[in-house]
Amino acid sequence: MKVYRQGDLVFREALHLPLTACPRDDTVLAYGEATGHSHRLLGEGRVWRQDTRLYLELEQPSPVVHEEHRPLVLPKGLYEVIRQREYVSPGEDREVFD
Repeated sequence: MKVYRQGDLVFREALHLPLTACPRDDTVLAYGEATGHSHRLLGEGRVWRQDTRLYLELEQPSPVVHEEHRPLVLPKGLYEVIRQREYVSPGEDREVFD
């Protein structure tokens, strides 16, 4: 299973889209907390949401862009979008933000 990374987001290949996933109208994958910049899909593809999880379905290689990172061109496929977490203290962690 291949994994790709851009800043605080990880894109992990997924085998299938959950049956309860719903398509989203926008292509923003995550907003930065400090700057308001966003990770977003350019080109062909669809973003899906299932509860708190996001999935990215690409029909062809497509770039994910962010103002503070180099574009990441992901191959055709299905990916789970994972926001990285950081250790704070025993029993406490939090999402990492650009």
